[in-house]
Amino acid sequence: MRHEADDMKSTKIMRVAAWVVAAVLAWTVLVPRLGNAFVGAAGIHDAAALPDHIGICGRGWSKDSLDRRLSLAEIRARAGVEPVVVDPGPFAPCPVGPCTAVAQDGPCDTVIYVRVGEDAYLGYELQGGP
Repeated sequence: MRHEADDMKSTKIMRVAAWVVAAVLAWTVLVPRLGNAFVGAAGIHDAAALPDHIGICGRGWSKDSLDRRLSLAEIRARAGVEPVVVDPGPFAPCPVGPCTAVAQDGPCDTVIYVRVGEDAYLGYELQGGP
């Protein structure tokens, strides 16, 4: 009898511990990703929660492997053009500028940026070619 009571108590403790671990994981992993999905292109995204690959305008984009955060002035100086800042969310609209899945007559941007600070932007590069 005593063993059965101990086993039931132990099982309850294990279930509670599993729920606590699940809640902590949900809070630390899912909540930041959900937050990134709803702040829009102008909002500040949690860089640690951004995925390595995003889909924008029907194309795949890979995060800067060096994880460089650049200011708008640095981006303008490097590229010589105004950067395209995008919303990395799953249903984000396609802004003007990035290469799309549909052939274009003119040039298109092969690097897009996600805002991760007041004046900090993380680049994503086009996978494949224009």
